[in-house]
Amino acid sequence: MRTVPVVALFALCACTGPPADPPAAGPPPSSAVAGSTVLTCAAAPADVVGTALGQRLNHPRQTIAGNVVRCAYEGGTTEVRFETGADAASFARGREEHGQVTDLPGFHDEGYRATAVTGEVVLTAVAARAGAVAITVTTGATADRAQRLVDTLFAGL
Repeated sequence: MRTVPVVALFALCACTGPPADPPAAGPPPSSAVAGSTVLTCAAAPADVVGTALGQRLNHPRQTIAGNVVRCAYEGGTTEVRFETGADAASFARGREEHGQVTDLPGFHDEGYRATAVTGEVVLTAVAARAGAVAITVTTGATADRAQRLVDTLFAGL
C-alpha cells in the first residue's frame, strides 16, 4: 500500500524540474517584410522621428493591415507608413489619394509631396518608393523636414 504514494511522489518529481527557457522572440506574425528586414514601428522610433521633424513625439501606436504598417505618435499629428511589396502601380494609386501633389524627381525611385489643409491645420505628406518599399510621412512639420526623415528611414532599412 505504501509503494503507491511513493511512486506517485517520484512521478510528480520527475515531471517538475527547472523551468524551460522561454521561446526566442521573433517578429510579430503579421509584420510587413522587405527582403529579410521586418518593418515595424521599431524602424521609426519616436525619438528619431520627433528629432527629424522638430516635434516632441512619444509612444508610436502600430497598426498592421496586410503589407502596410502605420505608426501614429502621441504628441502630434504625425504618422509614418511603411508599405512592402510596393511597385510603380501601387505607388501611383497612393498618390491619387492626395490633393495638391508635387513630384520629387530624383527622390529615391519615385517620390512626391502633398499638402492638405483642413481649417487651420496644414498637413504635409512626403512619400517615396525605393524598390519594393514605400514610406510615407504625414505631419504638420515642413515638407523639407519630412523629406529628410524619409531619407533617414530608408537609410536605416
